[in-house]
Amino acid sequence: MSRRLRQDPHTLSGAYALSALSPDEAVRFEDHLARCDSCVQEVRGFAETAALLGASAEAAPPPGLRARVLSEVSRTRQLAPPPDRLAEPGRRWWTRGSTWVVAACLVVAMALGAVAWEQAQRIRVLQDNERLVAAVLSDPAAEYTAAEPMEGVFVAAVYSEAHGSMVFSGHGLEPLDDEDYQLWFTRTDGTVYSAGVLPVDEGGVVAPIPASPRGADTEGVAVTVEPVGGSEQPTSDPIMAMPIRG
Repeated sequence: MSRRLRQDPHTLSGAYALSALSPDEAVRFEDHLARCDSCVQEVRGFAETAALLGASAEAAPPPGLRARVLSEVSRTRQLAPPPDRLAEPGRRWWTRGSTWVVAACLVVAMALGAVAWEQAQRIRVLQDNERLVAAVLSDPAAEYTAAEPMEGVFVAAVYSEAHGSMVFSGHGLEPLDDEDYQLWFTRTDGTVYSAGVLPVDEGGVVAPIPASPRGADTEGVAVTVEPVGGSEQPTSDPIMAMPIRG
């Protein structure tokens, strides 16, 4: 019998939702699932979070890429042509023209290189986040909590003590035009600290994002509506709050 089969079956919900159990383990867990409503809810939550993770896996180029490159070109000083020298008119024209073309090509290459580097960094961060999300969701000891703060809105948090991280996801949030949803960690003494601005798509979906709580006194999460880019401290009442440990 494998090590996982000897574990408390209640700790296998995440691994089952991610298809990380062997066939024998999955059959045994499904037998348990038929008798355990709490595990059914956990599996459903893990599965929804994993599905959102899969939907967010493709990294699209940053919006406005072309406009940014053209803007960089327009703002970059062009190399001046060399002083006129006594030479054949045809050769002098070719020298001036070729110098300008080379300068323009260098500017475009530099702008594209900067954008490509930024895009590579974005992809690297996305990949690191995906690996961390997968590690948290597959942790057999991860704790799952969920809330429905208002009709049609569902949020979930999966906390892994082993990885020191939490994964937050949700759906049903109304997209905002000139404001952002911001996630906060809450402490036992009532203070809070930012866990970042939530990326909410046009369909109101928050793709799974990892965040790392600081200190054992962190007990929960909350979401507020803030000015674009977020705030250092909440400027509005939370629209939801829940613990990160079940």
